[in-house]
Amino acid sequence: MSLIEKEDKKFMTLALKQAKYAFSKNEIPVGAVIISRDKVILARGYNKVESLNCQNKHAEIIAIEKACKKLKNWRLNNCTLYVTLEPCLMCMGLIGLSRISRVVWGVKSELFGYNIDNQSCPNLYKKHIKGITQGVLHDKIEILLKQFFKNKRIK
Repeated sequence: MSLIEKEDKKFMTLALKQAKYAFSKNEIPVGAVIISRDKVILARGYNKVESLNCQNKHAEIIAIEKACKKLKNWRLNNCTLYVTLEPCLMCMGLIGLSRISRVVWGVKSELFGYNIDNQSCPNLYKKHIKGITQGVLHDKIEILLKQFFKNKRIK
């Protein structure tokens, strides 16, 4: 396993912790972590759509807001975003506008994922994203998501 793969697992584990916290709050279990080029954690976030009654309170957006506040800059150049679920088009637009260089996600979102609407995402938003890695900790994240939605169907 390469150093990058080890780091990806390490930081995705932190995003998974955020997703588990969202699960405990009855939110769709999505977590996000943003790290700097120097591998310093800048921000963490988890879904708060239900608790804040606002559709834009996705884990990625919350983490981006915190990272920008911490850096006192809206540009998150050379940062990496780790998120447990493939970002939606709204979040991918913000990721690009925020100048995040790399995105790593665990599980593909068949319903709302960025790749479904990839052609709709203007190149303006995508040009700053230098790399995308998919499938990190896929199995663990998928189990959590399936359990969450199974619990919803039971009620």
